[in-house]
Amino acid sequence: MDALVAERYRIVRPLGTGSFAHTLLAHDEQQDRPVALKVLRSNAAADWKAYELFEREGAVLRELRHHGVPAIYETFRAKWDGADAAFLAMEYVDGTSLEQLIAERRHVDPGTVITLFADLLAVLEYLHTRVPPVLHRDIKPANVVVRKDGGPVLVDFGAVRNVFRAPNESGSTVVGTYGYMPYEQYMGQASPASDLYALAATFLHLITGRPPSDFMTDAARLDVPAALPCGEPMRSVLARLLQSSPTDRYASAKAARAALYAPGTAVMTVPNKDIVAQPVEFRIVALEPAPRELTGENQQLLHRVAHNMWELMDPDEKVGSSWSAADVMLVVFFSVITVGILPAVFWGAAVRRRSRYRTFIKDGVPALARVLEMTEKDIGFGIKHTRVRYEFEVDGQLHRDADLVLPVIAQRWDPGTIIQILYLPDANFDSVIISTA
Repeated sequence: MDALVAERYRIVRPLGTGSFAHTLLAHDEQQDRPVALKVLRSNAAADWKAYELFEREGAVLRELRHHGVPAIYETFRAKWDGADAAFLAMEYVDGTSLEQLIAERRHVDPGTVITLFADLLAVLEYLHTRVPPVLHRDIKPANVVVRKDGGPVLVDFGAVRNVFRAPNESGSTVVGTYGYMPYEQYMGQASPASDLYALAATFLHLITGRPPSDFMTDAARLDVPAALPCGEPMRSVLARLLQSSPTDRYASAKAARAALYAPGTAVMTVPNKDIVAQPVEFRIVALEPAPRELTGENQQLLHRVAHNMWELMDPDEKVGSSWSAADVMLVVFFSVITVGILPAVFWGAAVRRRSRYRTFIKDGVPALARVLEMTEKDIGFGIKHTRVRYEFEVDGQLHRDADLVLPVIAQRWDPGTIIQILYLPDANFDSVIISTA
């Protein structure tokens, strides 16, 4: 292709075609970076509504700053195919769309699905809380791209609109995609609840591999299957977001996200090659608001997660298991040959760990996190624990941390598994893992 637009953008290849415009991958020779160039097709330029939508997309995107929304660099006019054309230069999101994942029947484990869904709810929360609120109006698998680092991005804002209309604007253009668009949007009455419906329909397609139309009932509503690989509460959240009436859905993306991570049952999974992998469930520890007394259930939690000297010395043994006479004799033997250093080291480690966890159980804020990776760490005398790196989100901000876990616990986890943590907002979001199963 190798055309040069506006003496700056070197065209590389086409990326996609929409109703009014097509998108090209280009190289910005001034900034030395890849960009996505959206071009309003010359035959669509005469359509004032197409041009209005194109201009609106640029104006709205210029005001947005979020990792889940592509950044816009500039809008301009230039020659294209021998005629004047309107261009939108924006961030090129290098990744894979949900549409591609579905088409290629790639396995996406339930833990990753839940994390992607939660991350996109955070994107919608950001958009819907702008002043005025911003509606996407065309969420579907093709318009969600997962970056190489795992973060989802909502793309193609060609149907975007601000909720507040100008005085001379009597109605809303009907824009969207059949199957993902709720009934009220067909009537030109899009709202934040409409975006939530479309997001739920998109994930119903991703989870089942079947388009939303396959689940349409005679009453023109989407019926979520009773059993989904992601289990609860994901299924219940999707079912509520897919209610026909906007008032029956969650009031906001924040409310939906809170329901997804509500105390109760969460899902952690062991990925396999089948998209219908069975979820492994764990009970989320319900904690009262901080500060907490270290009594009762809180004291029991401390006992489970702090680990005593014996558990740290034999990390592959089931937590809480009693030691045999042979185990004790072995420890005595190594204690003798290390002149007492072995028990002293692990006794000190147990004391320090217990002290650290006391602080978190007293004052920590509970949250769910996603496992990123797990590696072995030698803590001395050839004894290995598992270093677990994870990420969690607080008020739209992503935080990453790591904690040491006994191998007997970590062996049930994989990257993407959802675990429970406690974090300290006033200590730079320092955190610890409290999941023990």
